[in-house]
Amino acid sequence: MNSLRRACVVLTAVAGLGVAFVPVASADPVQTVDYVAEEGSHPLHGTAHYAGPGDEVRVWVNEGILKVDVQSGFTDLRVEMSPPAGETLHTGTYTGARFRWTDDPATDTPGFLVVSGGLGCGDVYADFTVDRLDRGADGRVTGLDATFVQRCDTPDGPATRGEVHFTA
Repeated sequence: MNSLRRACVVLTAVAGLGVAFVPVASADPVQTVDYVAEEGSHPLHGTAHYAGPGDEVRVWVNEGILKVDVQSGFTDLRVEMSPPAGETLHTGTYTGARFRWTDDPATDTPGFLVVSGGLGCGDVYADFTVDRLDRGADGRVTGLDATFVQRCDTPDGPATRGEVHFTA
C-alpha cells in the first residue's frame, strides 16, 4: 500500500473512532414556572420566572389532583389542577374551573387553586390546558406542559396567566 493510501486509511479510522466516542446528547430536565398577573389580580402580582435547578420545582399527582410546587428562596408557590368528578386528568382544555379544597370531594367542574405565601383566592374562575402529561411506569409525573388563566372573585376580574413546563 502506498503511503498516501495508508494515510487515508489511518485518517478514516481515526475519524471513525472520533465519531464513535462522541457522547449522545441526553434530554436535560426542564423545570420552569412562569406567570404574568394583571394589575389588581390576586394572590400573584407582577411577573415571575422560576427555573430549576436554582429554584425547586416539583410536580406530582395526589388523589387525582395535579400539584406543582415552587420553592425559590423565601418564595413559595403552589398550583393545583384537577378534573371534574369521575374523570382522570388528561391532556385537553378545562374551562370553568373553580376553587376546591384539597380534601373536598370532586365536583362536576374542574378544580383550580393557586397559593403563594399562604394566600389564595376563595372564589376562583379559571381555565387551564394540559398539553402534555407523561407518567412513568410507577405513575409519577415525568413530563408536563400546561397553561392557565385565573381570575379571583369575579369571572371578568384581573387575570393571572401562567405556564408550567416540566421534564424529569
